[in-house]
Amino acid sequence: MSIPKNINREHIVKAIRYIDEHGVPSKNESTKYNLHFNNKTYPPKYVVSKANIYANGRELDVSDFSGGVETNSVLQGLGFEIIQLYDEVPPLEPKLRAREYESYSDAVRDRIVFDYLFNSQTHRWLDEHIIGLNADESRGYQAMGILHYIGLRDKHKGIFKGSTVLTALDQLRNSKYDFSVVTASLERTAGDFNSTSKKTVDAEFEKKEYEEGKELLRLHKVRERDPKLIKDAKKRFKKSHGELFCEACGINFEKVYGERGKDFIEGHHKKPVSEMKEGETTKVEDIGMLCSNCHRMIHRIPMISIEELKKSLRICWMGIS
Repeated sequence: MSIPKNINREHIVKAIRYIDEHGVPSKNESTKYNLHFNNKTYPPKYVVSKANIYANGRELDVSDFSGGVETNSVLQGLGFEIIQLYDEVPPLEPKLRAREYESYSDAVRDRIVFDYLFNSQTHRWLDEHIIGLNADESRGYQAMGILHYIGLRDKHKGIFKGSTVLTALDQLRNSKYDFSVVTASLERTAGDFNSTSKKTVDAEFEKKEYEEGKELLRLHKVRERDPKLIKDAKKRFKKSHGELFCEACGINFEKVYGERGKDFIEGHHKKPVSEMKEGETTKVEDIGMLCSNCHRMIHRIPMISIEELKKSLRICWMGIS
């Protein structure tokens, strides 16, 4: 059988919340692909099988529908990010000689590891551009010594090219082999990138001062909105779905912020008030529920629909390549 067409984004988000609470059975863990959502990864087929509970009242048997293209196309069509897992990363083959490794700092070693795995750089290139040596004289032996001590060999060169640090870390952490030295290096590298970026921004703006606080009187002609409409639309949505959440990204403010976020969501006029004619009315079903971020994104010019935003929505933790 094929995946039921009435499964929507809301059903997928509810399935993810269920998995967050109950976990994934070992037989249902990812093998070739991961669904990335809110900084976490999930097995696509298992997510869809659980989502069918909320769409059609029963869990789908994962053997009843195809993984890969069929499952991924459904999830991507609903705005979710699917990442293909590489084949098992070959195990490390560490060499006992530590002289080159111990001659350099973590910062140098980490950059060598990163450029070797993600950018497929040669030993000679690494010696020249990372360590600062004359490659014709060093012949790449310093970088090679560092990599070989860790256990990174030719079969690891460029293995994560075109990938992200998040994807690489996810695979290495879930490998049957021990990659703890490599994951620690990549985590430090990611932190250094973020720190460097912050320092650059701080240096650019730290001396600027801005005068604020002047009192201004501004007159605007505005179109009247009925606050009861939004209130009733929220009440209808909560009664129908059991909770308030963003129809685009799925965030539930109460679950994220606790009591402070209870009953918080923004009402979105699917037809802009500015385009309404005098005397035209709005129904509660014409109001969508959106978080502040998605609401702003929809209203950027040109304005798009909630469905269009869903399709383009990509949520990820880090995209360093």
